[in-house]
Formats: sequence, structure tokens, C-alpha cells
Amino acid sequence: MRILFISPKIPYPPVDGHRKSIFGVIKHLALRGHKIDLVAYSQFEKLHKYRELQEFCNPNILNVRTPNSIKGMIINLFSSRPYNLWKYERKELTKFLEEYLFYNKPDIVQITNSHMGWIVDTIRKFSDAPVILREENLELMIMKRFSQSQSNPLIKLYSYLQYKKLLRYEPKLCSKMNLNIMISKNDEAELQKLGPGVNTVTIPLGVDNHLFNIKKSKPEPFSLCHIGSLDWYPNLNGINWFINNVFERLVSNFPQTKLYLYGGGNYHLINRINDFNKNIVLKGFVEDIWQEINDKQLAVVPLRIGGGIRVKILELCAAGNAVISTSIGVEGIPLTDEKEILIADDPELFAQKIEKVFIDNYSLDEITENARKVIRENYDWNIIAERFEDQYNKLLEN
Repeated sequence: MRILFISPKIPYPPVDGHRKSIFGVIKHLALRGHKIDLVAYSQFEKLHKYRELQEFCNPNILNVRTPNSIKGMIINLFSSRPYNLWKYERKELTKFLEEYLFYNKPDIVQITNSHMGWIVDTIRKFSDAPVILREENLELMIMKRFSQSQSNPLIKLYSYLQYKKLLRYEPKLCSKMNLNIMISKNDEAELQKLGPGVNTVTIPLGVDNHLFNIKKSKPEPFSLCHIGSLDWYPNLNGINWFINNVFERLVSNFPQTKLYLYGGGNYHLINRINDFNKNIVLKGFVEDIWQEINDKQLAVVPLRIGGGIRVKILELCAAGNAVISTSIGVEGIPLTDEKEILIADDPELFAQKIEKVFIDNYSLDEITENARKVIRENYDWNIIAERFEDQYNKLLEN
């Protein structure tokens, strides 16, 4: 079948969860013989990068950027639509789709995230193809948690007002779709509660099966690692919480503790980083992340804001890495504390569990093998692509 994908950014290179989620579906549907057309905003990527996508789809990249702006935020105060979604409403996409749908007849149109969902009305004017919204996150839940985490009263108020807009807007938007494919059961249950009757199903994202074949090397004692761009606020918020509330205790009790930080973003935004210059190692982007962290004793995922599913936890577990996470970090993934993963929300408990790893009080080999089994059985991209295909066929049969 012919499928049109609409994306808020170029899903290549697949270096973060968002891009991996989009690219993984496109790649594995193409490998199953489907013809894929893609239209995406360029954002701040160089346009030549999209050429790598041509092996799996026909990419159409619109030279559109959607950065936050103070002016836009102020103007949006007078709009009923939430700012994080409103700023994606661009005439370039409308113009492209009017022309594309005049000459092409896709069997399915799949929109990635509610940011791009506004275009559904234009699609309906020119096509009778079923329209699917792929929700990587339920945006209203992210905004709610963001607002709750703020100490600045102005940011807290503004984000709360945005949450209230999302609460009214997002369920109504989802009701316009033939199907909403949620990434986690938690998000699906929340959407069903807010928009009874909205057509939903849950299909998670996947992991590449080569990760299941990685063999772990002997761990470096007292070594921790964190993966994630600090440009995404939940990652920055989480690592600051970890350093301020957990890491100091670890270093006090185990002075040889090392925390390796991987990913992009501004490391100067990390609180008190200079206090631990002997214990924090800034690695940034690396060519092969799995080789880099292969000898690290424990991966930390201290997320306190978020929705959907954290692809980094899926991949870390698939690659045989031991992981400690907050409840929010592991939300939507069927992993059990101290069976397949370590989970803690209280700073003291978080530190205690890491210290138990350091003194070998956990059977980490058993925990990581259990986790790998769960991920292999539920999140292989080949399985995920087949589930998408099944949903497309059901819509086309009706």
C-alpha cells in the first residue's frame, strides 16, 4: 500500500527517541514492501541530510522551522490553541498537501504527534484516505508535569494555562482521526478518559534486533552513565535532580564514582557540575554509544517529566545494560523493580539502590537477562511494523 507520513522534523539521522520512533516505522514498513512518501519540516537540520532517507521513502522536506519565541508565546495568550501545537500551523504544509493530494492517492495518511494534527482538516478536503495520528506522547501530560515541576511563578502560570488549553484541544483533535495509535497503555487510558469514544490502540516503538546480540564486557567499578540530549528539558531536569539529590551522597560514600554523560546540549546548564569535576566525565556525541557504555556498571534514567515510552530504556535493556530509573522513566514498559530493572523515586532510595550495585548486592546478570527477554519478545521492530500493517488493513477493510 501507499502511505503518506507527516512529520514535525526530519527523522534522520535516528539519534534520539523521536527520530528513531518515526524512522523505525518508515524503514520496517518499507522493508515489508510498502511505498512510503514523507513530508517533514526541516527545523534546524541541513537539508542534504534527508538524502539518506531515500533508501526507504520518498522524502519531501519543507524549509520550515518552529523555534519557541517570546513574541509567539505572548500572541498565543489570545489563542484557544496551545502554543506548542499552534506554532506548527504553517501554510507551507497546507500548500504542499493540496498539490500532493491532487496528484497522488495514498491509501493511508499517518500524522506524527498532535503538533501536526491540525492538518487533518486539509487532508479531508482532498482525500478520503483514513487518517491516523501517531501519538509518541500525550502532550497534555507532559505539560502538566512540566508545570508542576516549576518554581518560577511566571513559568508555572504560563505552563499551567498551556496545560488547560491542551486539556481542551488535544482530545478534540484526536476525535477527528480514524485511529489514534498511542505509544503506551498509560497514554491510551488517559486519552480514553478525557475523550470517551475516541478510537485508539497502543503500539509501542521498537528496537533494532542487532542490540540483542551485544555481549557485555567486564564492568568498570563504580561507573554510571546517562544518555540523552540536554536540549530536551526533561533530560536536563532529570540530570540536575540526580546530581543535586543523589550524586553528592554517592561521591561522599564512594569517592571513585564516575558519571559519564553522553548526548548533546549545553552542559553548562547542569547544576554544580564544577563541584564534581573529578567525578563527572562529559563525553557528548560518540560514534558508537553501545561500545562506549559496554563496560559501564549502571545506566541512570532519572526522568521526572515525560509521557509515552523512553526508547533509551528499551535500547539499554536490549543491549544488556543494567538500568535504574524513576517510575516516570519506566512508565508504559512492563519491567518490574529488582526483576528486570531498578526503580526509585525518592533520592535516598535511588542512592541506596546504586550503592547496592556498587557492593554487588544485586544479581545484575540475572536482572539484565530478564530485561532483555522482555524487550526481545515485545519491542522488536519487525513485530512492531507488522502491528502497524494490521491496523492499516483493518481501516481499509471498513
